[in-house]
Amino acid sequence: MAIRSLHHVSFTVPDIKKTRQFAEDFGLRTVEKSDDHFIMQTGGGDAWCYKAERGERGFSALGFLVDDESDLENAVSQHGASEICKLETPGGGLGVTLTNPEGLKVDLVYGIEGDTPQEVQPELRLNTPALRTRFADPQSTRPLGPAALYRLGHLGLYVKDYKASAEWFEKTLGLKISDSMHIPGKPDHTVVAFLRIDRGEEWVDHHSVFLAQSDKTDLHHISFEAQDFEAQARAHRWLLSRGWEPNWGIGRHPLGCHVFDVWFDPDRYRFETFTDTDLLNDKHETGHHDISTHEMDAWSSEPAEAYFAD
Repeated sequence: MAIRSLHHVSFTVPDIKKTRQFAEDFGLRTVEKSDDHFIMQTGGGDAWCYKAERGERGFSALGFLVDDESDLENAVSQHGASEICKLETPGGGLGVTLTNPEGLKVDLVYGIEGDTPQEVQPELRLNTPALRTRFADPQSTRPLGPAALYRLGHLGLYVKDYKASAEWFEKTLGLKISDSMHIPGKPDHTVVAFLRIDRGEEWVDHHSVFLAQSDKTDLHHISFEAQDFEAQARAHRWLLSRGWEPNWGIGRHPLGCHVFDVWFDPDRYRFETFTDTDLLNDKHETGHHDISTHEMDAWSSEPAEAYFAD
């Protein structure tokens, strides 16, 4: 099947009001709400990308956008997906649901009518020793407030059986491993993988799904693209002023190379902004790395355990 992009994530949350307030402070925009649920979008032209319903804390589903209705039909006939149904979420469209080996629901959607993208802020123009681009013109001042978010870019998952989960995402959805990591001295014992969407020669993000071997099946983080590191730094200051808890300062991952900033929502799920990610296509050769030789953040000496601790 032809996966186009990551489309949405769904949660159950105990406190609808508090979680919606966090998400709005983070930069998501409410398009539908009631006492028992809310649905939100980015400003990048999606109809919706994040849904929460009242219930016990939990990660309900992730969803991918596919190229054609025939991809939904293939998911039903070849992979045991649920019957094709009309979506009741903003933008309409059609969808099916698959279940991965660890019981995680994975939606495939098609035909959703998007929204009008918001305008971006003036681009940063940097002066460096090798390149001067800004003359007698101060850097534009961004407003202090929620980040302008443009899309849901990737997510990280804890899985109990790395091998089975990675094979399912590869064989069922057609994702490709960009980079993986193994435990020290045992290259056959892979415990982490970064998987990208396969669009052939088309350039895509380094990863849309991150898998990490764990003792549980759950979400680690969801990540939304912001405009640039300036927007991330301003949003970081805003979220601190609103009393929310950061998981990590602003940093840069060596694999994927994106600048990131991670926060805890009220249920201690991680919300991340990212900018400046690596782009790959089918010419990329998969990297396989000793996990002990790779840092989590190229800008920090803090141990990686803090990034994963509950």
